[in-house]
Amino acid sequence: MSPVETRCLLLHGFTGSGADWSSVFPEDPERLALDLPGHLTSPDPTGDYLDVIRALLDTLPTSIDRVIGYSLGGRIALSLIQLAPERFRSAAIISAHPGLLDPALREQRRLADQVWIDLLRDQGIDAFVTAWEHQPLFRTQARLAPEILARQRAQRLSQRPEGLARALERLGLGEMPSTWEALARYQGRLDWIIGGEDTRFQAIAHEVLAHRPATWLHVLEDVGHNPLLEAPERLRACLEHAKTSPSNALRISIA
Repeated sequence: MSPVETRCLLLHGFTGSGADWSSVFPEDPERLALDLPGHLTSPDPTGDYLDVIRALLDTLPTSIDRVIGYSLGGRIALSLIQLAPERFRSAAIISAHPGLLDPALREQRRLADQVWIDLLRDQGIDAFVTAWEHQPLFRTQARLAPEILARQRAQRLSQRPEGLARALERLGLGEMPSTWEALARYQGRLDWIIGGEDTRFQAIAHEVLAHRPATWLHVLEDVGHNPLLEAPERLRACLEHAKTSPSNALRISIA
């Protein structure tokens, strides 16, 4: 029997790890869930944003032809498609931003990220995690079981503060070149997944749909920014449906 080829790349969000995907997918040699640069024991990123993306692209098995990314991982997935669209026949983007077009907004985001970077370097991981978890973006997670939140907090506290600081410096939204044009040109299947209670990213998703009408949009009702944590079973069903549904399927689904 021939060995199973790795076909799908899974990219986690900021402060996460490859292990985040274990709640969505069982361990499977067809899927590669790696730790992004600066996270856990993964080397800190060097060079500028696109240098990091090119380095990641160079390390991927040639058999990979599908990418799924959440938040930071979704932005990185979009940048991989931008650099090598022919490599990926399909992509699923979860709660992510295709990039800022306005230079003033880009600078505003750099300044905001610098506050987090300074907190990591000046006060350490505990103070950072406490502040990070209290962002309005994560408000829907308050209704999750305490043990789920405790596991997430423990993972965040296990991160290296300098690694996260470097990740924000090199891979923050303010450093990311826009991928809007690359999205419009992309010939593969693109699925865009958002939580029904994540109003900010709902607006972004509808911009994507207007920019690229061939995109499949999936809305997970009663879910916030992080479906991996809040609704892993429903996210898996959505991703499996995206993998197998025909080209004439509904382009907007509510689950």
